Amino acid sequence: MPILKYFLRLQYMDFLIRRSATGDAETFARKNKLSKRALSDIIREMKEMGFPIKYDKGKCSYCYVRSGLMVQKLFIEDAEVLTAPELKNINLSDVHNLCFSEVSIFEPCQKP
Repeated sequence: MPILKYFLRLQYMDFLIRRSATGDAETFARKNKLSKRALSDIIREMKEMGFPIKYDKGKCSYCYVRSGLMVQKLFIEDAEVLTAPELKNINLSDVHNLCFSEVSIFEPCQKP
């Protein structure tokens, strides 16, 4: 799935979850034009990304168990993600030595 379409789908899913308006898995999948299996995969991925999602049988809807916000844009200025002290602790003078990190966006590359 193209990244823009995936990101827009996540925003829509977040919108429905935040309002406890998803319905059951079948309804939520239909609202997203997905199969139940594809929906299940995306919910699993969202949980892996830190979304605190659970299904509430009483509300018949997926919901968040903790409050928070989904990042609403893909480009965020440094100060919006890291605090000034955090930025000072990262040696950005050697940007060629920064590698992708699944935990903290980037980290110093490990030497082989």
